[in-house]
Amino acid sequence: MKIFGARTVLAGLLALLVACGGGGGGDRAPGVEPGPTPPGGSVTPPPPVIPEANPAPYAEARELFPFITNVTVPGDGRPLVDFQLSDGSNNAITDLTLDNVRFIIAKLTPSAEGNLTGDWQSYINRIEQPGVGPGTQARLQATTEASGELSNNGDGSYRYRFATAIDALPEEILTQADSEGLDLGYDPALTHRVAIQFGGGQVPANPDYDFVPATGATDGLFQRQVATTASCNSCHDQLALHGGGRVEINYCVTCHNPGSTDANSGNTVDMKVMIHKIHMGAELPSVQAGGEYAIYGFRDSKHDYSGLHYPQDIRLCGNCHAGTATGADRADVFLTSQGDNWAEYPSIAACGSCHDTFDFSRHAGGQEDDSRCASCHSAGGRAGSIADSHRILFNEARQTFAATVLGVENSAPGQQARVSFRLRNPLTGDDYDLANDPIWQRPGSALNIRLAWDTRDYHNTGNNSPAASSISSSALAGAVPSGDGSYTVTMDLPIPDRNVPPGIAASGSGVAIVEGRAAVDLEGEGTLTSVPVGDAHAFFSMDEADGMPVERRQSVELDKCLACHGSLVLHGGNRADNIDSCVSCHNPRNTDRDVRGIAASPPTDGKQEESIDFKSMIHAIHAPSIRDNPLQIVGFRGFTTYVFDEDAVHYPGRLDNCLACHTDDGYKLPLADGVLATTVDTGDNREDPRDDIVATPMATACAGCHDDPVAKAHMRSNGADFATSQQAIDSGEVVEQCAVCHGEGRSQDVSSVHGLRRLPGF
Repeated sequence: MKIFGARTVLAGLLALLVACGGGGGGDRAPGVEPGPTPPGGSVTPPPPVIPEANPAPYAEARELFPFITNVTVPGDGRPLVDFQLSDGSNNAITDLTLDNVRFIIAKLTPSAEGNLTGDWQSYINRIEQPGVGPGTQARLQATTEASGELSNNGDGSYRYRFATAIDALPEEILTQADSEGLDLGYDPALTHRVAIQFGGGQVPANPDYDFVPATGATDGLFQRQVATTASCNSCHDQLALHGGGRVEINYCVTCHNPGSTDANSGNTVDMKVMIHKIHMGAELPSVQAGGEYAIYGFRDSKHDYSGLHYPQDIRLCGNCHAGTATGADRADVFLTSQGDNWAEYPSIAACGSCHDTFDFSRHAGGQEDDSRCASCHSAGGRAGSIADSHRILFNEARQTFAATVLGVENSAPGQQARVSFRLRNPLTGDDYDLANDPIWQRPGSALNIRLAWDTRDYHNTGNNSPAASSISSSALAGAVPSGDGSYTVTMDLPIPDRNVPPGIAASGSGVAIVEGRAAVDLEGEGTLTSVPVGDAHAFFSMDEADGMPVERRQSVELDKCLACHGSLVLHGGNRADNIDSCVSCHNPRNTDRDVRGIAASPPTDGKQEESIDFKSMIHAIHAPSIRDNPLQIVGFRGFTTYVFDEDAVHYPGRLDNCLACHTDDGYKLPLADGVLATTVDTGDNREDPRDDIVATPMATACAGCHDDPVAKAHMRSNGADFATSQQAIDSGEVVEQCAVCHGEGRSQDVSSVHGLRRLPGF
């Protein structure tokens, strides 16, 4: 009998096992996120394979498969941890030492209110003395240990015996705990968690194991699972803290719980408080009032989060915490067993972490603890449910608008295109009446039809404007009813005629866009808010021969943008959540030159203009931490100059992971055929791009992040040019050779140089 693909089958089995987690104590392989424990409870991993030759050294393993297989607490109170370790091919790793591991054990203490929340409390602690910062008192702080005994069985399995007896903790620790009102007593009937930190190798790993010491049970335990590592990694890519060795939420919470405080600042490092406050950052009421929020870390290094700006609405609690009630109908979130706790169990700690100047001692007669919170803050309570308190009326109003481009006629060069569209309330199925519905008569409401060309790479040449933006016509002023609830708008300007000079005439395909905003009274109190009604788009042909439109390339995925941003509502609410709409104006020929001369706060970079081409602008916005020169762009009508430096932008992920934003092919070299060079100087004839000074396209994309002189010199030495013409590129006089080394499958492929990894859920 022949066995086919044994290694493939084994890899699949390992992937399944590490995805189970739970009582089985498995970590995940890189790129494989943990899921729920399967029916029947914990899993038993296959034993590591001992290679016949060349054992797998720990220091060389690029993947780790660690499993905690059993934990017991013997009579001396020093927990025994059995675990195994193999590499990505399940080859046993047999050279692990205490220098590579750290251990922690914590108990899960139920809430005093008897609900399903509870808090972890570590048995392994130290006393931190204040040294810098405003803190004045010594405080207890959870930590890890590696001073116990490690036994190597020689087959990839190990046993660790804790140095700490968890039923007989040091007297000074117990005294400090008593002074802080903490209970460190050992209760074998509670759920306990052991976690291991693997470090000093190629990759970190943090397996964990939940059990009840009194019974040894690992299934059906009282749990606290309010967030997942996958949810964090949808922005942070990859969550890696304390030197990069701590990468799993289940491990983080064993230290970051109510029993840990930063003595230097006096701030708790409890996860539910610290993480909320970090993400609130500059919007914390205490910071708005002139205070700061800081935590002092390793060697008393200060981490000040007072300037951090969260890229989405902080009230979107379900993006991090989601259970069967709050996230059951969403495919874009990761559910946990207690993911609904935020909506069901109010607490002073969690609520006060964001509302950090609120005085609970004077609230509704005084609240000393959490016992009475739910009497008001619940579905039947006086204050209503927590979910209702976090409603975002703006987002709800957006759900009442849906635009659709039905078609484009009369779209040959020289003709004034006719665009058919519909604007409907999807909640009722009714079409909006643009002439009679009061909402469209309000100041601030707008509805526009825009056209851009061509889809090989938008440039909009011939749009009768010095800027390379799309052309626009007002639908509120010019829409003609079609009799079926839809409308038609005839564009004010024609598509450029073929008889104009070469390089100006439109050809190929274009895009038609419906965009705008409605002035909505969200609160019913007369205050109007601009709510976006789109965007919607459709491609059309400008070629009379076949009439078949060619869509623009898709380089990025909107859902990846929204994973961090929640929504992209820009330009006064006119434009929302549509990359094809964005790039119609943010194209290689468009710059901010028109508004630089009238800027209320002129840029300090000394430039006459700055490109707003997406392939350079978006990279530069996200990458101030590695750029030499922060991007500066002047916005609408010169009102605002945006400086995207490290004070303004805090990108939470790995900048080298192109897949965080791009499609599978959207980042690869060479770029797609037809991608234009990017204008850096629009020249004297603003409406004719033939005199533009341009930067070659591959260099433009890369220099969005790598703008330092050495990087640019490397690009120039391989054919890039930051001051050439499109004609020189088209004629072959200037040829970028970046793809020779950095192309797919080449020696310095972008994928390998950047170490790309797919984000969870994509």
